[in-house]
Amino acid sequence: MAIEKLIMMNVVGKNNYVDSFIKEILFMENVQIVDAYNEIDNFRFTINVTEKNIKEILGFSSLESGMKFGSSDEFVKKLDLIREIFGDEFKINKKYLSGDINLDEVVKSVYQIYNVLHKKHKILKLYQEDIKQIDQSIKAYGYLESAGVKMKEINNMNYFNYVLGTLSKENVQRLKRNYGNITAIVVHVGSDENDEVYLVISPKDLERETNRLLRSLSFKKIEGLKPEYDKRPEEILKWLVKKRSDFQEKVDILENEIDKIKNRFREESNYAYNVFHLYNRIEEIKKDMAFSKENFYFSGWIPKKMKKNIVEKLSKFEDIIIMFNDDTNDPGMKPPTKLKNNWMFKPFEFMIKMYGMPSYKELDPTPFLSLTYLVFFGFMFGDIGQGFVLFLIGVLLRLKQIKLGSIIERLGISSMIFGAIYGSIFGFETIIPALWIKPFHHINTVLITAIVVGVAFLMVGYIYGMINSLKSGNYSNFILGKNGVAGFVLYISLLLIAVAMVTGNRILSMTFLVMIMAAAAMILFLKETISVRLNLKGAQKNHDQESSVIERIFEIFEVLLSMVSNTLSFIRVGAFALNHVGLFIAFESLAKLIDSGIGSIAVYIVGNIFIIGLEGLIVGIQVLRLEYYELFSKYFEGGGIEFNPAKL
Repeated sequence: MAIEKLIMMNVVGKNNYVDSFIKEILFMENVQIVDAYNEIDNFRFTINVTEKNIKEILGFSSLESGMKFGSSDEFVKKLDLIREIFGDEFKINKKYLSGDINLDEVVKSVYQIYNVLHKKHKILKLYQEDIKQIDQSIKAYGYLESAGVKMKEINNMNYFNYVLGTLSKENVQRLKRNYGNITAIVVHVGSDENDEVYLVISPKDLERETNRLLRSLSFKKIEGLKPEYDKRPEEILKWLVKKRSDFQEKVDILENEIDKIKNRFREESNYAYNVFHLYNRIEEIKKDMAFSKENFYFSGWIPKKMKKNIVEKLSKFEDIIIMFNDDTNDPGMKPPTKLKNNWMFKPFEFMIKMYGMPSYKELDPTPFLSLTYLVFFGFMFGDIGQGFVLFLIGVLLRLKQIKLGSIIERLGISSMIFGAIYGSIFGFETIIPALWIKPFHHINTVLITAIVVGVAFLMVGYIYGMINSLKSGNYSNFILGKNGVAGFVLYISLLLIAVAMVTGNRILSMTFLVMIMAAAAMILFLKETISVRLNLKGAQKNHDQESSVIERIFEIFEVLLSMVSNTLSFIRVGAFALNHVGLFIAFESLAKLIDSGIGSIAVYIVGNIFIIGLEGLIVGIQVLRLEYYELFSKYFEGGGIEFNPAKL
């Protein structure tokens, strides 16, 4: 449950097996590719100077970027040939690509298949396009069928134009309000779903004004009226219907012939599709490599635990040189972040990534977020029955491959656990005894407990933040920062003062606590000055002390205010726990007022559906707010890039 350790892998190999090498990298699915030419240019790609490696070292002098060599256009065109015939029915499957591939034979077979199918497919497309246009015409002339006029007379008008189109009901009202200003005859001829269909006849001399008016009304022209169709609409319709029937018959015959040919070549085409996709990816990856006359140069991040396994797989290539660099302290080395969590916490990585990726040197916040999210949600939404419904919803969503499903599944379990603690089943608190308390009967206890739990998690957040500062080497923030030791001491002293004032119990004297708080606040105020004097890593050496005094005073005030607001914000956890019970009591009162067996049961069912749906959503959002604003502000820095290994 941490951010996985990564190391940089640099490889030098022979150009004659570069395609096979990249194929192996793609099949591993554990290498994030880095621009090798850039690594070499910045002296991070180095080879041991030995007699054996002399050719590879000399190759540095004649290196060229893979951008000049990697071109996937050829394979994209071949993929398009297959898609033209088969659409997107083929999927990538490694079983087609595991053995040796004779690319020339695959290309030859594709052109053979294409030549057999292309002509028939082209004719089919023409027929289908004709049918599409006929359908447009049938629809258009259908609106004019009752006009009883020959289209020849309308088509050959000397001084008028006509157009058929639709207006929304709102724009119809605008049209009616402006009849006096219209430079055309507007005739309603039918309806089209939510719109009204109009025939607009306008003088040719006023065509520009008419078009301007129609544009202002969002008039949508109906296509399909043809000047060559000169008979009456009903006669045109009969002819179009027969023509469409003839074309459809030819389409059916062609589709049947094409399907038979496709079935004969489907497996062969599927194989070719996979091969072209593979070589398309290979050419794309070449763009991130460097090449000399004889060798290729490759760089990529790999998980450290995979080092031995990867070396074993790549060692089959002749004269290959594999080197590793784990110096992640180099400013130019910015490893991506690969989160590594067990089955329990892994679904919550979705929430982390939604906020931002942690940097490589941060602690993985996923376990802490997972535990706190489950505790807060269960505390707010504790009910055995409603939690079980949430659990079932989560299972169904997970089976449908929806990411949120696994999270909802776990939230349902948390809700059931807290439901047992509260003794609540579908809102009823009289069926089983509570393992702890009934929230509505112990309001103060619930609210105080919520704050205590929140304070405990805030302290863990401070510790997380301090560890992150240490890991990143920012000793200034670790010792003197608002989320470091100084900030933590200030928060503890402020907390003890608040407890002493509220309860009267003084663990330490009030004077001593005030002195500690003042000292911590002063350290925060003088953070940059002290950091520079002590030459701590992370200090802002160009910090203008005089101009920032007022700014720092307000910063200290903001820190104190945020500590208070962050702590009190956890009252919402207890408040929603009470709200959850109160909402059911409202439905329970309504059920008792109805005083009918079936009616009351219906109210209870509707009430539970309402609580699970609406309140469950609101509680989920409120917990996310607590995570992002109250807790993440203490320890989460972000700025990382997700580990994205090369895959097929």
